Amino acid sequence: MQKIITPTENTYTLELPDEFIGKRLKVSVEITEDKMSTGKTIEELKAELSGLTTSLEGFKFDRNEANDYD
Repeated sequence: MQKIITPTENTYTLELPDEFIGKRLKVSVEITEDKMSTGKTIEELKAELSGLTTSLEGFKFDRNEANDYD
């Protein structure tokens, strides 16, 4: 089971299903950031890439031709 939370206080109460009682559990914590590894927000990246789209209007895919390796 995995649950992602954003804490608003320095304490967090964890509620467990009944079948977890008496079992040995491993709890892990991973801190993630809202920014991507580039340091830019998603909005900044979208603005940067806005003119780089390709139109597929009129494109036709021929599966037989695509699989013809001879």
